[in-house]
Amino acid sequence: MLIKEWMSRSVVTINHEDSLYGGSKLFQTKVVSMLPVMKNGMLVGIITDGDVKKATPSDATTLDKFEIPSLMDAVKIKSVMSKPVVTIQANHTVDEAAAIMLQKGISGLPVINKMGVLEGIITKSDVFRCFVSFTGVSKKGQIFAFRLHDRPGIIQTIIDIIRESNGRLCSIMTAYDDIDQGVRTVFLHTFDIDPSHFDRLVERFRGTGGLLYTADLSRGVRQIF
Repeated sequence: MLIKEWMSRSVVTINHEDSLYGGSKLFQTKVVSMLPVMKNGMLVGIITDGDVKKATPSDATTLDKFEIPSLMDAVKIKSVMSKPVVTIQANHTVDEAAAIMLQKGISGLPVINKMGVLEGIITKSDVFRCFVSFTGVSKKGQIFAFRLHDRPGIIQTIIDIIRESNGRLCSIMTAYDDIDQGVRTVFLHTFDIDPSHFDRLVERFRGTGGLLYTADLSRGVRQIF
């Protein structure tokens, strides 16, 4: 899941000498959440829709509605942009981008090459698209969640049971957060399990222990244990 496969390459940018009013118009006319700020072809800052709103006079202002655009036109983007910019390179992974966004509390990252040239942008929406594609949840398959002891061969046993039911494995994800040492949470997304086999498969998984919940998205059936 490399960033270059999920980033947006057609990036709407703004010049550092442009006005706040011009930035406001771009956010109104383009479907973007942030604008990379450029100077002489190089990235020097970032401005978000939230930054523009903070710098715009509020509805409580006594200014005439015709005065506000003039006032905003006098404010340069460079005076309200955020800098330095948190960036990432295209050969990094979407997982890394998501971790940085979460840690920094930001909604996107400009993607640059080794020379610092802007190549694209990856946002939370791109991360969501990647996650949905990776899990296969949009294909209406089945989901099984387990809490398992972290020992060799345990996942292979579950995969073998799925295959015996003529199921097809789409993806496996594991997590170690907020659980006891030596234990992990495992999420399996599958396809092609016949509804007539699903309940029997669930009971078999319950017999192995550790089954947390199941969901057959093709039928809208969910069970929590």
